Amino acid sequence: MTADELMTRKLSWAKASDPLHPFRAQVDGHTLTIRLNDFPEESMYSLLIDGNAVSDFDDWPKSWSRPG
Repeated sequence: MTADELMTRKLSWAKASDPLHPFRAQVDGHTLTIRLNDFPEESMYSLLIDGNAVSDFDDWPKSWSRPG
């Protein structure tokens, strides 16, 4: 599982209680987390796999769904 694969994979995110890491998902036995960064100095989001940052991005992928 690579960051590029995850950015195009259909994922449903759940709301998390941490405001700096507001979304979480379980995929293939791994915990994925979205971290909010210091935008605009940094990318808006980082994708973490099991706590390790693997990708930074600004636009939410179309194949991902966020909780309402």
